Amino acid sequence: PDMRRKQPIIIIGVIGNDIHVIANRILHICLVEAGMQVINLGVNNMPQDFADAALEVGADAVLIGSLNGEALHWCREIRPLFTVRGIHDTLVYIGGNLVTGSLAEQEVMSMFSGLGIDRVYHGTVDFDSMIATLRKDIDGRPVS
Repeated sequence: PDMRRKQPIIIIGVIGNDIHVIANRILHICLVEAGMQVINLGVNNMPQDFADAALEVGADAVLIGSLNGEALHWCREIRPLFTVRGIHDTLVYIGGNLVTGSLAEQEVMSMFSGLGIDRVYHGTVDFDSMIATLRKDIDGRPVS
């Protein structure tokens, strides 16, 4: 049997000057129903808020939402913030309406992946599918 700890600990929140909370709340409910422990930072979070929370609770993953199209600005230094705290292996996902304008989805995914974000969901997301991927990603990490 897998000897990892019980429930995965997931930090969620909305980054930057963004107050769009509905998807955040729905995702929170879906993650809890999937058996995960969720710490919801809510809206208007700075990048360091995610890194600090992940460090404090030993999070398995951080799920960042953005709807106002400013995510690229806010996420430029997200991975270095995790690295400097010694939690560089924490999974980081981002989803929502991540950029303004009409860039191709692959271009958006490439931009965010280049920033060290593990999974990028631009536009509409099937939460069940995303949670299944999250579970696989968590289970696939080495135990520290």
